[in-house]
Amino acid sequence: MKWLKILVFFIIFLIFIYLRVTPIINQTVPYTYDQGRDFLKVEEMIRDKNLVFIGPTTGIMGVFHGAWWYYLLSVFYLIFNGWPSGFYIGLFIISTLSILIFTYFIYKRFGFLSSLIFFTVSSSSIFAIRLAFFASNNIIAPLFILLYIYSLYEYLLSKKIFFLFLIGLALGFIFEFEVAFGIFFITSFVISTVVEGSFRKIYKNFKNIFYLSVGVFIPIIPRLLFEIKNNLIQTKAFANFVRDPTSTNPVTYLGAFIDRSKMFINYFFELFVGNSTFLAILTLFMVIIFFLNKKIETYKKNRGVISFLTIQLIGMFFLSTLNKNNFFWSYYLDGIQFIFIFLVLLIINLNNDKKYLVFKNILVVSIIIFTLFSFRTELSKKPIPSLGLRADIDTVKYLINSNKEQFCLRVYTPPIFPYTYQYLFSYFSKIKRRQYPSGDFINNQCWFIIDHEPYAFRLEKWRKENTPKDSKLIKIKKMENKTNIELWQIPQN
Repeated sequence: MKWLKILVFFIIFLIFIYLRVTPIINQTVPYTYDQGRDFLKVEEMIRDKNLVFIGPTTGIMGVFHGAWWYYLLSVFYLIFNGWPSGFYIGLFIISTLSILIFTYFIYKRFGFLSSLIFFTVSSSSIFAIRLAFFASNNIIAPLFILLYIYSLYEYLLSKKIFFLFLIGLALGFIFEFEVAFGIFFITSFVISTVVEGSFRKIYKNFKNIFYLSVGVFIPIIPRLLFEIKNNLIQTKAFANFVRDPTSTNPVTYLGAFIDRSKMFINYFFELFVGNSTFLAILTLFMVIIFFLNKKIETYKKNRGVISFLTIQLIGMFFLSTLNKNNFFWSYYLDGIQFIFIFLVLLIINLNNDKKYLVFKNILVVSIIIFTLFSFRTELSKKPIPSLGLRADIDTVKYLINSNKEQFCLRVYTPPIFPYTYQYLFSYFSKIKRRQYPSGDFINNQCWFIIDHEPYAFRLEKWRKENTPKDSKLIKIKKMENKTNIELWQIPQN
């Protein structure tokens, strides 16, 4: 039986790796305005030896995400010498190690079947897969959710004060990597500590509060230094937002409630391969069976964790309904999917009698079968699409290969700021020892990169501002992703 367990786990591991490595190898990973901006910022930090204390902008004017995202990217930049794919490889390594370590924790605490459920879900879940190659600050926060769950569980079982420090550390980093998520998560955490009796006792001991606070404090040190240096500029901006929150087409509370309900349901469905309704319903059915037939002794042992996390989820839900914007980005709370699956694992382990083992096996086998069928479909996809990083690299390489000397380049892209191309030209200019393109016509010629634009009037306005009178289009190259590369020439008199 042991060899069978190893074989099954190894097959799932191969699927796990394939679904993450393939987009990185093919360079079909997301590469947009945000990635270009962040990669350029990191390049500037390394080049100018300029340590920053804040990260990317948030949805609140004047408030920023933490600088730790840039620090992490800086490590990847140094290791891979600025290679664009290096950032994604770094994320893949970190996310893979985090999930494997948490899988081992599940194995040690709940056994092989539970660890297999978690790892299989993580191998094929859309949510978990994108943690490996979506290069954005918010993508790291879910990994600290894993640290948070581990620390919370271990603390409630052992009451060791070190785990309070780890809980605080996780809370601080969640806030720094995604401010919106951090606000909702920390607030709901405080609510849970007050409501859940097994955790409320920490407030009676100064040492407990101290360890928890130190954990939170460490990640926000760069932000505090920035605030001290800049006269509390972010604190004032956030206070102004709280007093007078800006809303975009605000909806009624009922509208916000319905929207968040759909969002939380989708978070749960995202756990399963292809957002499978069958697997989601089957899992809920198993949760009901095991909860109704729980063993009192086992439930008493895990009641604190189950209650705490359930209260926290409910708290986050109702807190999110207070934001009545007509849009509430789903990534604001990305990471609670891990709390959902951990609660599922806790509940299906409330009764480990042999007669209930069949239900666990049904769930495990169902998840594995769906994963294998989905993987088979994935293998049948042969053509590599021209999108993301791959598409922009193809465009940049075409221009670099077409010009042995410095050339003029002007870029139109819907986000206005062509950060994506700027970083790639900076990287390839360094690697191939070429001069960075100029914005002025050289030898009466200039190349234009024209990204696909659904609103023609925007492109027309840009052309009027950037195309000299009497200039002529002498060459055009149409790329697979609908980007056009044009060569314009000003006739000599």
